[in-house]
Amino acid sequence: MLSDRIVITGIAINTPLGDTLDNVGNHLLAGKSAIGYWDRIDTSKIYSKIGGQLPDYRVEDKLRSFDGRIPDSVLVQAERVFKQTTKGVQLSVLMAMDAWLDAGLFEHPLDPYKSGVICGGHNLSDKYLLDQQAIFLDEPEFIDAFSGLNSLDTDHSSSVAQVLNAKGLAYLIGGTCATGNVAMQAAINAIKVDNKQVMAVVCPMASFHPMMLHSLTILEAICYGPYQDTPTKASRPYDVNRSGFLPCEGGAVLILEDAEFAKRRGAKIYAELLGVSVNSDANHLGDPSHEGQVQVIQDVLTKCHIAKEQVDYVCAHATSTKLGDIVELRSIRKVFGSHADKLIINAPKSLLGHTMWASGVVEAALAIWQMRRGEFHQSHNIETLDPAVDLNVCADGNVNKDVDIFINNSFGMGGINSASLFRRYHV
Repeated sequence: MLSDRIVITGIAINTPLGDTLDNVGNHLLAGKSAIGYWDRIDTSKIYSKIGGQLPDYRVEDKLRSFDGRIPDSVLVQAERVFKQTTKGVQLSVLMAMDAWLDAGLFEHPLDPYKSGVICGGHNLSDKYLLDQQAIFLDEPEFIDAFSGLNSLDTDHSSSVAQVLNAKGLAYLIGGTCATGNVAMQAAINAIKVDNKQVMAVVCPMASFHPMMLHSLTILEAICYGPYQDTPTKASRPYDVNRSGFLPCEGGAVLILEDAEFAKRRGAKIYAELLGVSVNSDANHLGDPSHEGQVQVIQDVLTKCHIAKEQVDYVCAHATSTKLGDIVELRSIRKVFGSHADKLIINAPKSLLGHTMWASGVVEAALAIWQMRRGEFHQSHNIETLDPAVDLNVCADGNVNKDVDIFINNSFGMGGINSASLFRRYHV
């Protein structure tokens, strides 16, 4: 019999700071920045030259690292997929395999129709499609024979499902920068409404290309200007001189399970996912909405029956935009009132940059890691704190704190507001 509780039993991550949760978390605590110069993207014709780039990553070596740790049949399926798809999909598959292994699911008999995959993201194949178009314009016969399939974003979800043998469902969902939370909400529904036992929430890396980066810079969303020569200082939420976000390659996977099923199979449990709320500003632009943010945070607390005084920590969206950072803090103040002064708030993007559609799950994973450790990283590059900041944004160093419940905010372009609520797991 299924319970009404959902837990996190597996986590995987891959960013410029590492491809294990401990590596990335420890680098954040050490104040290491993921931001540098793009060298695999042609920036000769665009304004911004900096972002977070995955180091030269050999997917074949990573795949071989699973030898002896997972069934051979799974490796055979992964090798088959790798021959037919793109590196972006391969990275998604590898993260999903890592998370599935972390959750102990390869060694546990599982009804494949009780497991599923929800992939959070969109425009995941833009660079691949542009590259194929250039080849087509030069010589049509030389395009990738699988380009008609590989250009579909759903190749991520279906490829992961093939390797994990997850037959319950597999589809893709998008919500710009709020996508991670939106995908978690869909996974909750799959467990609570559709009676799935296990769901893999896969958030692939964004597909950056010059045209996309240049457009976002023209819109004054991406940082451009005084920090081009000092990339590690460019992402500076809450600083008076902040000037936009820094895009970063990175993705993550969370394994969500029905709590009773996880307990029966003796799974380790990272945290409990209490719930997710999402709303819309009914605005296609990227203007932050105080009203929408207040409403979505209040809604997730209400639906999860959590009093505002029970919340200890907010993993902030905090992209480093002039307006967005302050609107979010004012929304937190409005919801929590005087209790807001007792919260700790930090900004993962100050070091990691903005992993775009994956950010909600990437940052949830890191927030869970920090909660379990009891130490939260500093919000970096705050040289002159904006006078409008009146909350504890961890500006002066790492903070040690026992946290039982935290909120993870993600606000997306197009007026998509979201908040997820997590709790330390109690039997």
